[in-house]
Amino acid sequence: MSDIGELLAQTKLDFAPSEIAWGGNGLSLTAFGPYRTNAPYKTQKLSVLDAGSGEIRWSTEALDMASAVISPDGQAVVGAGGDGPVEPIEKFVPFLDCSDIPPQEQEECERFNQEEAGLHIVGWTPPPHRTWARAMDSSVVLWRWDDPDGNVRHLTHSPDGKLLAGSGTGLLVLDALNGTLKSIFPSVVSQLPAAYTRDSQQLAASNATSMILVDVTAGAVRWTTGLPAAITAFAFTPDETALIVTTEHEAFTLRAEDGVIRETVALEEPVLGTAVTALSNGGRRLLRVGPQAMVLWDVTDGGRRFSVPVSASTRVRFNPVLPEIAIASASGVKVVNSLLGTTVWEKATDPLTGLAFSRDGQRLALGGQGQGTGFLHLHSMAPTSMSSLTFEGPVREIALTSAPEPLAVAAGHEPEAKASLFRADTGEPVLEKKLPGEINSLEFSPDGRHFATGNTDGGVRLFRTDTGERRWLAPYTAPVEAVTFLPSGGGDDVVMACRDKTARRLTLDDKKEVWMFKHPQPVTRVTTSADGRFVATACADRSTRILAPDTGAELAAFSHDGRIRALAFSAPGSLLATGGDDGAVLIISTATGKEIGRSQHTSDVTAVAFSQDGKLLATAGKDETVHLWDVEADPPKKVRTLTFPQTITRLLFHPTEPQLALVNDDPHPTVVILEPATDTELARLAHPATVNDLAFSPDGKLLATACTDGLARVYPGLR
Repeated sequence: MSDIGELLAQTKLDFAPSEIAWGGNGLSLTAFGPYRTNAPYKTQKLSVLDAGSGEIRWSTEALDMASAVISPDGQAVVGAGGDGPVEPIEKFVPFLDCSDIPPQEQEECERFNQEEAGLHIVGWTPPPHRTWARAMDSSVVLWRWDDPDGNVRHLTHSPDGKLLAGSGTGLLVLDALNGTLKSIFPSVVSQLPAAYTRDSQQLAASNATSMILVDVTAGAVRWTTGLPAAITAFAFTPDETALIVTTEHEAFTLRAEDGVIRETVALEEPVLGTAVTALSNGGRRLLRVGPQAMVLWDVTDGGRRFSVPVSASTRVRFNPVLPEIAIASASGVKVVNSLLGTTVWEKATDPLTGLAFSRDGQRLALGGQGQGTGFLHLHSMAPTSMSSLTFEGPVREIALTSAPEPLAVAAGHEPEAKASLFRADTGEPVLEKKLPGEINSLEFSPDGRHFATGNTDGGVRLFRTDTGERRWLAPYTAPVEAVTFLPSGGGDDVVMACRDKTARRLTLDDKKEVWMFKHPQPVTRVTTSADGRFVATACADRSTRILAPDTGAELAAFSHDGRIRALAFSAPGSLLATGGDDGAVLIISTATGKEIGRSQHTSDVTAVAFSQDGKLLATAGKDETVHLWDVEADPPKKVRTLTFPQTITRLLFHPTEPQLALVNDDPHPTVVILEPATDTELARLAHPATVNDLAFSPDGKLLATACTDGLARVYPGLR
């Protein structure tokens, strides 16, 4: 399988791109840069490309092009600069008839016809300076707004795509659909692009040493705040309650409501003078590129985190999603982790002149100058799977083990049910077991020497991972909904949940029934605590029961007002979390058998998970939120809520590191790995179809997904 940095597409250009911009949908991108010299003018060329193939859709010339951006819907490109090529002014000098002149003048006549007669360029007409919009697919002009003095230097679309902000010598707001002027603030002079809030209602801009916030609806300035020095960068915080604003020496936090300076932090060992400056999304990290080094600070305390040596003409970009910085120079590209300063990927290339991440952070475009020609290369920045196994239909379940070797087992149902075992590090198939019915559940034993399946035919099957031998089959009269193993002194016995209204413990050696607990309705889920002291079941009667692992006796029971969808024990076994269709997550003390906390979602709960140290509980719901709880507090305390654009269907904490994996639902299925303490995304694994299951290996070195596209994938467990 390919690595990070895989070359996805490459395009030859007749110019070296200095600026590259991606469309919000990731389907298109623009590149522009110096093209030709028509004395005394130097023109530029803008090309619109297909982001999948790198194919050039169309190109146009411009003069003094300052900015080019793609609309959020990907339907238009908007540019600011001379609208078209520089046109020559020509004059025709008539030819002389040399046949009727004296012989002594013949030579001069012929020289005149060769050197002075004919069509001559006597001057040049520059194109009118405008802000303009063209159709992405055809280059047809959609609108033009005259800007004869070239005031607009930076363009920014509002998130809803309805407005366009232009900053430079004055700040203006245009209707992005027809180019009409909505409002203008001629006194706001800025060398930085403006920034909209997510609701497109507020617009922030810098004015030399002042920050201003504009109410877009009213077309009026809400507030202006002066700062002690020239502003080098600014960005909204993730919750948009504040603005982070930087100067050469300091970082300021301004309250978005009224512009009041809430906090001032001095930057440790600042880089002074002319330097490229950038803030990460959310404004937490600041970088400046000086003559010899790129330096990164954490603006929360002003601490200088690390520096990277750079050469002249270095260009840098933050990944908009992941904690990464791309550094392009004359010698090539390097991508570094912005948390640690470690290198993620690097490649030697011809001199690079421009770079840009796609808005989802999954691709990196690099533009440069080759031998006599320009180029644009598109690279993948997404961690690709290190191995995979192909099924004929959707992959429904997957499990990983680290011992005695890295193995994965996955289950699919089409055209018939099968469990396939393969090497997780290489994808090499080990064995395949075709089974009757469908596989509802599969899991490795704690020592990795066995795996068990629960099927709709009513069978629980135990297999050896080394030989594929079926150790035993335990048949029942109803579908088996779930199987798991009882660790820590439980002899790795199998515990199962069945639609015949029972939960059972079966011995690993000979499937002997240690106990059977009868429920009033079918049992839909079962889980065990890591220390083997408790078994928990979910029943169709909307109840969760805690059972004794040695006898199966009921220790406690708890009810929901809807179907129970999720069960999880904390690693110490001291807490149990249950989630249901009533939107409630119950946090239960196993020692007392009593509810000690409750997380309430506004819609069905989809998943619950405890961190490996047992200190944090994550709960997800169809309300597109994830709640994070401090369960060490008495009583448990919700520390924050994360909001997502799609439902989170699965949650899984890393077994050794403070990282949380989340599965986004359709229409953009993605596995996101984040650091819960800071909500920083560490990786984003895009999938072409619904992700049905997710698993970490016990040692945390591997992460596996089961996808509807028919692939069982295994990724590195840590970015």
